[in-house]
Amino acid sequence: MTRNVAERGVALPLVLFTILVLAILIAAGSAALGSERRVNANDEAAVDAFALAQTGLETFIAQRATYGFTATPPAATESTRITVAGGYADVILKQMRSDSLAGRYGYVLRSHGVSTQRALSGTLQAERTVSEYTVWTPGTMQVLGGWTSITGLHKSGGSAMGSGTDQCGKQGAVAGVAVPTNPGYTQSGGGVAPRGNPPVKNVAATSTQMADSLKIDWAGLSSGTAVTPDITIPPGSWPSFSDPNYWPTILVNGNFYLPGSGQGTLIVTGSLTISGTITWNGIVLVGDNLTSNGTNGVNGATITGLNVKLGALLNQGDIANGVKSFNYNSCYVAKALGRWGQLVGYTNAWVDNWPTY
Repeated sequence: MTRNVAERGVALPLVLFTILVLAILIAAGSAALGSERRVNANDEAAVDAFALAQTGLETFIAQRATYGFTATPPAATESTRITVAGGYADVILKQMRSDSLAGRYGYVLRSHGVSTQRALSGTLQAERTVSEYTVWTPGTMQVLGGWTSITGLHKSGGSAMGSGTDQCGKQGAVAGVAVPTNPGYTQSGGGVAPRGNPPVKNVAATSTQMADSLKIDWAGLSSGTAVTPDITIPPGSWPSFSDPNYWPTILVNGNFYLPGSGQGTLIVTGSLTISGTITWNGIVLVGDNLTSNGTNGVNGATITGLNVKLGALLNQGDIANGVKSFNYNSCYVAKALGRWGQLVGYTNAWVDNWPTY
């Protein structure tokens, strides 16, 4: 049987209509796929920007000094760009509260992350801003006496030893000398005993027990990991101290003869010898023993025999010969600890997408 003309005329429009419908469906599917890809790319870029912002925030808190910001407390405004893989973060620290009397300084830390990787052509760089309220927390150190000797101390001669009374009058008096009961503090030649409250304090029965009671991260300090030293000897050299505002942290590996007066924090992993008319203002931390000959001393705080905290066995080796001035000075301790301060974030004070200011 043969088809009539009318039946043959319907086939072509039907085929064309089918092709049109299929083309529309394909175009719609392609558009939906492209839209979904763009949405996914935008979401991924937003996550990347958030990660960059958060990384910048945390990096600045942990490594502020490495970006050249060493003022303590931080300045009214500090800003830098921290570049990381995939983008960068513009970080701004802005002071919101200043209470110099109480030593409290509040800041808001803002980090604006920008992703430089575009997942799709024609898309803008993803950006995200996070912020956190922070407070500057100065460094602190447990001070038991003008001279704290974990291994015991012998004073030779009848001249003065030093005092645990705060030279700047801001803190209560500590012991003139703090030692374990065995070995303790001995003095030959009679003369002037240490001054303080009490003059001599027996902290614990033995050196090991006393070392365990001291809240000092000696392992981190002696290795340079707890605090980044300004100078490490060797290979560094002794500074001139011509700037009265320069209070560095100096790490000396091994035994050391103090070459002259100075200020700051002196960390000696071995033994320390002080001779002549030398005065150190600040903190002295010694791993082994300290021998002081002549008319000299430390105004701040001195702690010796710290290698006992690392398991070392040290005999009573701290010796003070001549006129001594090992005195407690809380102001000099605070200045020496200035570089040990850090920014600390307030609990529940973190904000996402902080407005630009």
